[in-house]
Amino acid sequence: MIDMGFEEDVRTIMSFFKHQRQTLLFSATMPKKIQDFAWQSLVEPVVVNVGRAGAANLDVIQEVEYIEPEARMLYLLECLQKTPPPVIIFSDIKNDVDEIHEYLLLKGIEAVAIHGSKSQEEREYAIKAFKSGRKDVMVASGVASKGLDFNEIQHVINFTMPKEIEDYVHQIGRTGRGGNRGVATTFVNQNVQQQTLLDLKYLLSEAKQK
Repeated sequence: MIDMGFEEDVRTIMSFFKHQRQTLLFSATMPKKIQDFAWQSLVEPVVVNVGRAGAANLDVIQEVEYIEPEARMLYLLECLQKTPPPVIIFSDIKNDVDEIHEYLLLKGIEAVAIHGSKSQEEREYAIKAFKSGRKDVMVASGVASKGLDFNEIQHVINFTMPKEIEDYVHQIGRTGRGGNRGVATTFVNQNVQQQTLLDLKYLLSEAKQK
């Protein structure tokens, strides 16, 4: 909710319970924004980590490809051949989400799209169609997809590399669940910030990725 712009609303609600409340905060990842919110909003909180906080799922095969921006769309089709569906494609840019969706439909691929500018009806249709297996691919913005849960995702493709490494961990964590193996392919290029690449390199090394 905080990532989706409801931080002030949450703070307002909490302000009505200043003197007596018990608060539990759960997050798959803890980027700095969430950490700051937690320390400002909670009173002497106890932190419990399951596994190493921010670590990638070891059941996910992480592949990183250097792809020039203008070549990504064509290479995307090759990536979709790596695994059977269902597949989630992430992009941080809403226009990319729409363009990818239209491109896949033109290529005869059963796909749906979801981002913050979609209506509630469009979002519900996309989620239901993807969950039921009627659609093979979901194209999503990272923020719009938070809080959604899908089973047995075979492949996650990051069309854009998230700016925060915690968001990367969260996105690739949509596959490789329940003891199953999954694949995550991430496109990088010269536009990715150096610090983000260093964080990614460390994460790959820690997960013993080749």
